[in-house]
Amino acid sequence: MNKYYLIDHKILFLFGYIFYFFTPWAVGNLGSFAGYPGMDLFHSFYKLIPPSQLFAYIIITLSWLPAFYLGHFTFKIIKPYKKTLLLFPANFLNNHIKYVALFLIGVMIIFTYLGRNSLVTRYDLYDSGIRGKISTLLIVFNFFLLYQLLSKQKPPIALTIGVASTVILLLVLGGRMYVMQTFVIILVYKTSFAVKKWKSYQIFAVTALCFLVGSFVGVARMDTGFNFSKAQYSLLAEPVFTWFSTSTFLINNNIPLINFPSNFLTSFLNLVPNTIINFKQFIVSPRGMGFYYVNPLGADSVWSTLIINFGSIGSFFFIYLTGFILNFLRHLTEDNHFIAAYYISICGILPFQIFRDGFFIINKQLFFNFLLFPLFVIFVVKVVEYYIKKKPQ
Repeated sequence: MNKYYLIDHKILFLFGYIFYFFTPWAVGNLGSFAGYPGMDLFHSFYKLIPPSQLFAYIIITLSWLPAFYLGHFTFKIIKPYKKTLLLFPANFLNNHIKYVALFLIGVMIIFTYLGRNSLVTRYDLYDSGIRGKISTLLIVFNFFLLYQLLSKQKPPIALTIGVASTVILLLVLGGRMYVMQTFVIILVYKTSFAVKKWKSYQIFAVTALCFLVGSFVGVARMDTGFNFSKAQYSLLAEPVFTWFSTSTFLINNNIPLINFPSNFLTSFLNLVPNTIINFKQFIVSPRGMGFYYVNPLGADSVWSTLIINFGSIGSFFFIYLTGFILNFLRHLTEDNHFIAAYYISICGILPFQIFRDGFFIINKQLFFNFLLFPLFVIFVVKVVEYYIKKKPQ
């Protein structure tokens, strides 16, 4: 029986597109969740948006969906046929990945010790630095879990324990976003490469459970009682509060047609670890490009980020190119083990993180955490393999 992707970048992008672009608009129009933390501030900003700017927001946003799928189908014209998805043969890394897992578990233990005081505090008291380190660690765990799942050799127990422990740590710290990445990559794997693929009812049940856990964690960290209304608020507050940057952008700025992407281009300097050279002073922020907006909770909506960098017309072509590249990567997964893990890792950030973080973070995820760092680990393993084979028996 041929196996293809059931859930891929097309579906995941569509979910994030609706969740992050239209949830805030609906909440603002309906005046929902009045009195909940942060919502009065959101509604006060929403009322200040000029109707012409809100109309422009809707038109631009609606244009992005066909742009994405047009890019996808452009590549489909070039490569109209697809191969069945097969698990890859186990290699030296697969056979020795338990050592990588044990090293990562050691790092997790160190991070846990350093952040031990944050494990019992509320959102307003936790150490964001520790949560960021553990989030990055989970990303690394996820990549190597994927790499193992996509092979014919089962993941070692150390890798499974490492992923599960890091997920639990992040949930305790209130870090739902990166935990959802773990869920998404497993969802894509179990509906594509897996020998026993999930059926529709399993997909629905696991998805519902993940959103239930996510809402429960959000309410629990607010130190308040759990009910359905608070659970809804906990989930929908994510796209609504991310939209602060968009609402205040629409209030204070004109929308450019085309712009030079200084922020996007300089964000690649963040790929260089700060311990080697600190390039942060050279990275142009969106505000540094002459636009004003506020994001009191830290998240940058991709809408304002794209408009600031590329303008309304330029962003259309950027999203078109994104759809094209993602379909190209999906095509490469049919024959390349590493690219398969890389593509599914990207799928992991598509429905959530892509829509809420600036290029400063996203490009580091795409090109360092998902690409350069795993390639470095694989290179080290290849060197070890070479010397082991070269050593006289």
